[in-house]
Amino acid sequence: MKSFILPRYVLREHFGPFLFGFSIITLIFLLNLLFRELSRMLSKGLPLHVVAEFFALNMAWIIALAVPMAVLMATLMAFGRLAADNEITAMKASGVSLYRIITPVLIAAGFMAAAMIWFNNAVLPEFNHRARLLAGDIARKKPGVSIEPGVWYHSIPNYGLLVQELTDSVRAGSDLTSQSGITIARNLLIDDHSDPDRSRIISARHGYIELSARLGALVLTLFDGELQELDFRKLEELRHVTFTKHVLAIEVDDMFLRRSESEYRGDREKSAQQLRADVEANHRQRDESLKLLNEYVARDLYRTCGTSFGIAGALTDSALAQSTAEARRNPPADFANLNPAPRTATDHLARIERAPLWPAPAPPGAGSVSTRMHPEQVNALLVSIRQTLYNIDSQLSIIHSYERTSKSLLVEIHKKYSIPVACLVFVIIGAPLGFMARRGGLAGGGGLSLGFFLLYWAFLIGGEDLADRQFVSPFVAMWSANVVVGLFGLYLLWRAAKENVTLDFKKLRWWRKGK
Repeated sequence: MKSFILPRYVLREHFGPFLFGFSIITLIFLLNLLFRELSRMLSKGLPLHVVAEFFALNMAWIIALAVPMAVLMATLMAFGRLAADNEITAMKASGVSLYRIITPVLIAAGFMAAAMIWFNNAVLPEFNHRARLLAGDIARKKPGVSIEPGVWYHSIPNYGLLVQELTDSVRAGSDLTSQSGITIARNLLIDDHSDPDRSRIISARHGYIELSARLGALVLTLFDGELQELDFRKLEELRHVTFTKHVLAIEVDDMFLRRSESEYRGDREKSAQQLRADVEANHRQRDESLKLLNEYVARDLYRTCGTSFGIAGALTDSALAQSTAEARRNPPADFANLNPAPRTATDHLARIERAPLWPAPAPPGAGSVSTRMHPEQVNALLVSIRQTLYNIDSQLSIIHSYERTSKSLLVEIHKKYSIPVACLVFVIIGAPLGFMARRGGLAGGGGLSLGFFLLYWAFLIGGEDLADRQFVSPFVAMWSANVVVGLFGLYLLWRAAKENVTLDFKKLRWWRKGK
């Protein structure tokens, strides 16, 4: 039992700084999201629970980034305090090596990395998917009805609404979507031009205005009014109707938040298993395109040289002969566009059929035979080459598109593992820095953690961009940051274990002259 005293003590020293760092980092991300999105949401007239749901769904990616950063901050602060209070020196004097001191932290970081791998594959994709759908629903929603007395309201298509007085449940200029009651209005005037053949003017002494989510409409219950209707097809007639009560429902479905569902998922909305299935499907489609590319080239070689030189694989010369004959009977739609001469594709194929592309060899014993090609043969050869180059270029574009998509998917797969593994890497780099920066305190630990995480994040962003441009492999792009930072951490850990090396932040203050 005594053997667990030191590990428990070291881990307990990390618990508080980890919670502190996680809270601060999460708060920074949330505030950034809040300042960027809150005003747009409030202008849409969204209820509070929808706004809370939006921020809760975005917490998933914030947690995925905040946990490794919090691990680095906790490691720097905890080991920095232990070093500053000479507890590390006391442990070393008792025969405890630095490797043994950081072992429990590495084990805890390993469990945390495993938990984050599960989180990135099970929780994060679903939350990203739901957050994207909700963001799209919010973007499609129009702001609520905001009516001001004495001002024409034209935000509803094909309708104009003028109200002289608003009383009781809704104040002037308020948003009806945020009210649960009914607005009492007096002296209403409605200009209805929803029917292109008619124009209606409705007036009423008073009425009720209600935005009904059940009907998806703005319901106007009017009292003591009149309706005047003019039919543009019969301009000599004017319809005039008085009423004691009239109910008018104006469809405003886009002013309500309609939740949508979608089976489509983006790269960041899928687990690693789903992404691997997409990569395999891309590879199969790429192989089909490569096979089709070989057949295009082989068919053209057979048509011009009488043999495919074996590049078509399982496609034999007899099969090529059959497919070439079929192509001549049913020419492609774009074949005529490839021909520089103003003739139809059928005419050119007939000429190619009559005239071989290459001159026939001279028979034995015959005299000198001209080997010059007929102009029709030259023209047919150019058409064939252009068609082949067009097909090759099209298939190469498709193949490159599949390759880029596969690289992008592989980047997302490696990212789901490389970022959680950064928990281990940050312990390796944070522990020796904490030993060496014993006088840094909270400011030093926070500054170092921010600096190294910015370096790590720059590696990730740069690597992802290079992988998308196919300059480096997705594995190198996503794991190079862990390798570089981890190796540097191992070097610092070796130095800290062998030497009494400290890093005094006061000596780094270049503005203190003479010190």
